[in-house]
Amino acid sequence: MYHGVKVLIKGLIKDGKVGVTMNEIAARAGTTPGVVSVTLNGAKSKTVRVSAETRKRIMHAAEELGYRCNPFASALATGRSRILGMMLPFVASYTEHDAFFSLLTTGVTACASEHGFNVMLYSAAAEAEGQRAARMVDRLVAGLVLVSPPPGSPIPEECLRQGISFVSVLAGSSSGHLTVDSDDFAGGALATNHLIGRGHRRIAHLEGRPEVPTSKPRRLAYLEALSAAGIEPDPELCRRGDFNRADGYRATKHLLRLPPIQRPTAIFAGNDLSAHGALDAIYDSGLHVPDDIAVVGYDDTWYATVTRPPLTSVRVDVPGIGYRATTMLLGSFETSADAEEHCVLPVSLTIRESCGAPASPAASRHA
Repeated sequence: MYHGVKVLIKGLIKDGKVGVTMNEIAARAGTTPGVVSVTLNGAKSKTVRVSAETRKRIMHAAEELGYRCNPFASALATGRSRILGMMLPFVASYTEHDAFFSLLTTGVTACASEHGFNVMLYSAAAEAEGQRAARMVDRLVAGLVLVSPPPGSPIPEECLRQGISFVSVLAGSSSGHLTVDSDDFAGGALATNHLIGRGHRRIAHLEGRPEVPTSKPRRLAYLEALSAAGIEPDPELCRRGDFNRADGYRATKHLLRLPPIQRPTAIFAGNDLSAHGALDAIYDSGLHVPDDIAVVGYDDTWYATVTRPPLTSVRVDVPGIGYRATTMLLGSFETSADAEEHCVLPVSLTIRESCGAPASPAASRHA
């Protein structure tokens, strides 16, 4: 019995393949079977380094030959599965139709696919039941992309306990582990200063969910930009938009019920979804954008281009964040002194009609 299992395992490990051998792929790609094995199976090697061009040739040759990696053989050979996990912050990350998460997932899966990995989705890192989310993490995944984990989340500790590599996305570099962030403080300043520059003095802010780390720097930048311009921040103008249309709508309705002298003339929303809710609330109140109230969103996803009018929005390279995070995660599987640990991507402002400025291909400010 044992001998039979041993023979089966040996057969599975041999070239880690189904139907196509490493020798055949190596011959087609013009390299060696060892380099092919490192590339396709992720086997560790202190001597073999695979260039991007060689990796591309190998993946192309494998696809041409119809290679199908056996995940069990790969895991037996390397001690690591060919599956990466991606944990989103909310259970409703997709049901709310937030373009941000679909674009982020696109970046993660694109990089994973290029390196022969599949992606398994988890949720939800920022839910109140953090322990429940942590219990879902297991050794089935080789590594985890953790999106916006709240401070004190038990998930990083669980990953460390199980020896699972992870990278935190949009969590702040203070987490002490691999991180990829965008410059949210600069983004908040860009949005607020643009509205100030257009003559607005009563600017409201639809804040994001407090447990999501990106909410705080955007709010702080908004408050500091007002103070720097000599504008006293009004607590009545800061409302919870919670990164979704429904709360953006409700928050804006509240703002519009203020006495006329207290109402905002502009709104800086925490993301494009809450900005869309603001647009709906403004129109349902018989007002117009931007004539009565200007609106600026955040993330500049495709969603910002289909609203009426199109949204001025802080642009974040969302797929790029996902791709960069996955690259760092895969790099953590190998020991390298010059491996990247923390990355902050820049943001810019894409100007469209919702703030009262005509759209222009060149109308973008950077930070």
